[in-house]
Parts: sequence; C-alpha cells; structure tokens
Amino acid sequence: MEGIRTLRLCSNKNLPEFTVMVKGVVIGGNAPMAIQSMTNTDTMDVAATVAQCRRIADAGADLVRITVPSMREVAAMQAIKKELHAAGYDIPLIADVHFNPQVAVSMAAIADKVRINPGNYSDRVGKKKEWTETEYRQSLTRMAEKAQSLFEMCRKHGTAIRIGVNHGSLSSRIISRFGNTPQAMAMSAMEWMEVCRQFNFHQVVFSMKSSNVLTMIEATMLLYSMMQEKKLAYPLHIGVTETGNGLEGRAKSAAGIGALLLSGIGNTVRVSLTEPPENEVVFAKLLLEELVQIEYCNYTFFDGVLHYAEPKTDKVRLVAQAAALCGYLHYYHKVKKLVIENPNFSTTENQALADIILQACRIKMSKTEFISCPSCGRTQYNITEVLEKVKAQFGHYPNLKIGVMGCIVNGPGEMADADFGIVGGTKDKVAVFRGKERVSNFISVEEALLLLQQIMA
Repeated sequence: MEGIRTLRLCSNKNLPEFTVMVKGVVIGGNAPMAIQSMTNTDTMDVAATVAQCRRIADAGADLVRITVPSMREVAAMQAIKKELHAAGYDIPLIADVHFNPQVAVSMAAIADKVRINPGNYSDRVGKKKEWTETEYRQSLTRMAEKAQSLFEMCRKHGTAIRIGVNHGSLSSRIISRFGNTPQAMAMSAMEWMEVCRQFNFHQVVFSMKSSNVLTMIEATMLLYSMMQEKKLAYPLHIGVTETGNGLEGRAKSAAGIGALLLSGIGNTVRVSLTEPPENEVVFAKLLLEELVQIEYCNYTFFDGVLHYAEPKTDKVRLVAQAAALCGYLHYYHKVKKLVIENPNFSTTENQALADIILQACRIKMSKTEFISCPSCGRTQYNITEVLEKVKAQFGHYPNLKIGVMGCIVNGPGEMADADFGIVGGTKDKVAVFRGKERVSNFISVEEALLLLQQIMA
C-alpha cells in the first residue's frame, strides 16, 4: 500500500506513573481503560438519579458522575449512594462540583472522586488583562490555599480528584499570559499539578475538555509533552465535550478520543452525547473495540487523501473507526480529503458519512455545526427535543455554529465560538445568544426559535 500505513504509538512506560484508585477501579498504569458517563437527572430527585445510575452501570460503565451544584445536593448524594448499595450496585460515584469549593470539601467524605474546575479556585477579578509577575504568583498562592482543605479531606477519606480544565472557563489569570488557547489549558493543568505536588497528593486525574476536537487534542498532547519533560505521568481522562447527538456526535467523540488513544495517550474516557447517558457507554465500548481492530482495517493515506474501504454494514461502527483514524492522521499529517467506499451504502450515503467525519475533524464544513451538551442535573428543559428542533430548522448553513446548552454554568463559555446559541435557565425557559452577547431574557423555547430565525434572517 502506498503512503502511511503503520500507526505511530506513544507510550508512558518509560516514566514513573501514578495510578489512581477510585473505589475498586484503578485508573492509569497498566489498568484497563475505564469508561464513565454522567447522569442528567435532577440530583435532588433521588429515585430518578438512582435509576439512571443503574442503567449506566448496566450498560457497562466503570464510574458514574453526578452534578452537585450546591450544598443542598450533598444530602441527596448520600441518599443516592445508600440506595445504590442497597440495590447491589457498587459503582464508584464522582461528584461534579461547580462554583463553590466548600461543596467539593463536603463531597470528599461521600463521593469516591470529586471533579473540580480550576476556574472555581481562581481570584474573582472579572476580565483583568494585565497581571504583574508578583500578582500572578500571589494569585497562585491563594489558589493553593483555597484547595488545601480539599486535599486534606480527600486524603482522610481516600477520595480521588479530577482536575477538569475546561476551554470555556479558563481563569483571567491564565488567559492574560497564554491567551484562550490549548497552551493555556495545558498550563492551567500544570499549575495544578504543582499544587498537588506541593501537598504531596497524587490521587489525581487530569482532563482537557473542549467542544472543538482540534483544541481538545492539542491541549491534551501539550499536557502530555509537558508531563514527559518533568518526568511525570498522571492519568488522563479524555473526551470531547458538547458533541451533540447522532452520527455527528459520535464522529466528534471518535475523532478526538481516537486520535489520543491511537497515540497511546489516555486512561479513562467519557463520550458526551445529548442523548440518554447509557448511550454514551455503549458507544464508548464500541469505539474501544474498533480501535483494537484499526490496524487491520482497509485504508490508505497518500498525499493528504485518506481512502477508507472497510465493508462494514453498521454506520455507527464505520464512523467510529474512520473518524478515529481521520482524527489521528489529521493531527500528525493533515488530511485534505476522505473517500469512503462501502458496497452496502450508496455513493450519496458514503459521501455523507465522509462529510460528517471531515466536519468533526474541522477539515471541511459542509453544514451547520452544533455544539450541544449532554446535559446534567442543572438542565431544566428538554434539551434532546430542542436540539432536534434546532437541527431541523437551522441545519443547512455551512460554516455556521449554533450552541444548544443545558445551563448557564458552562453554556456561554463552551459555546463561546458559536455564532448563535440557546442556553437553559429557569424551568422550561432558555436565553438566546448572538456570539458571546445575550440578546434575550429567559423565554420559552418556541419564542427562542422564533427569535433565532429573526436575528439570523
């Protein structure tokens, strides 16, 4: 075969690697890849959340994450854990904490792992653009001081931590020095790595999350390289956030996760889909299966053209494998064109599949790109239904980006590069955004769709 045929695989094995124990699940080292998902029920609805945790576990997840937006959900988490144990489910629980560091401290005594956002520990200084070196160092010191009680509580209870760097919520301090870039994301993680080492706490997993596949790959690759330079190997959680649904969402996830896993990078994965969370687990398992087989699939890559001729009858499997391959090759060698040949599908269907994958990798934009979160307990409207309405109404605009986000916590930040967006607020109400500017109060979905149509006209 002409062109590149052998995949280049990286390895951490020359480095002393930290492994993280989350209850009975080992993350890192030679441990199997851990699959996780997240509930989208209201955490205060204990019965609904327990039922969804059970479905996620039954689908094959190794861990499940639950949002804990405030102190009032702490007691609910205790009840959820108790009911799961009573039903015979011992799946580790991860508390997803936003805004309030004290919630993270409280959850360290209950959850098996606590996910925190570095931005929640930064100084609240608005959009300050200039920082002196002294101010910068002092801010880092205050950040460490805020985190000390969390490390102490986690150490006491054997609780792990995930430092979840999110492209949409970087601190002003880090942006002032590195811009809103993949480098800034990696540097944010490295700052926290130093804080962890300062307190001699190593039960930590790091992640670089973005709705942009290329940003997520680049940020994770940079972090991996920085760790190698310092001879560190903390476990990495990988995933593309706000991917949407259907084949498009699966292609984005496969392109980002696949590019990293084929490079030998990653210890635990989460596919993010605006669908029932158990679907995330099903696709994550399928993706891992396809990656094992990818070296034997029928493809050639020459002069920027990826020719993929695997005769699979299942479009989801085809997309999983071809998108992972395309994402990997595009990162290292720049894919210009993708040709899919599958005798089970028409020429038009094969071209449509290729277009979905090329758009996922941001190589060729052939229709509207949707940035849509998987939702969680903070979402107060039917995001799955609304996404389908938005796709049906606005899905035919190449180079246009529309966000459909569950809540105001991550919504505006994660869809910051979108042209327009809908962000959830109060019960069954959403706000409309034009770029980063909010252009409506919280209104009904029907009013929001009409307003979108008017401002896009």
